[in-house]
Amino acid sequence: MNTNAFFRSTMANNFTTRKFFKRVASDIECQLQEWHVGYKVTVATWRTYTFCVQNGEQSYQVALSKNLVDILQHETPYALDLALWKGLISQGLELQEAKGNYLEVLFNFSNYEQQKFSLKKVK
Repeated sequence: MNTNAFFRSTMANNFTTRKFFKRVASDIECQLQEWHVGYKVTVATWRTYTFCVQNGEQSYQVALSKNLVDILQHETPYALDLALWKGLISQGLELQEAKGNYLEVLFNFSNYEQQKFSLKKVK
C-alpha cells in the first residue's frame, strides 16, 4: 500500500478525532488485506477508541483513550498508525513484506521526527 505524507498531514490537521481514527483504521486494514484477504478490522469510537483485527481464529485489539488519539493525531501524521501497529505487534501480529511505501514511511517518519527533535535540543 502506498501513502502520501502531505495528504496524511492535511487529514491529521483537518479531520475530527473520530474521522481520523477511522481513516487510519482503514489504511491499516488495506495493508493487512494486501497480506491476506481474511483480515477484518472493526472500530468503536465511544469513550475508548478500540481497534480490532480478526483473521480467522486470531484476533488482536488495541484500545486508546480519545484524549490519547487526539494527542497522537496532532503529534505527527503517522503517530496514531505507529501506536496501533506497535499494539498489534506486541500481541503477536507479524509484519510481512509489503508492496508500496506505507510501512516504510510510517516507521521512518517516526525516526525522522525523533532525530529532528534531538537536533532542536542541541541548538
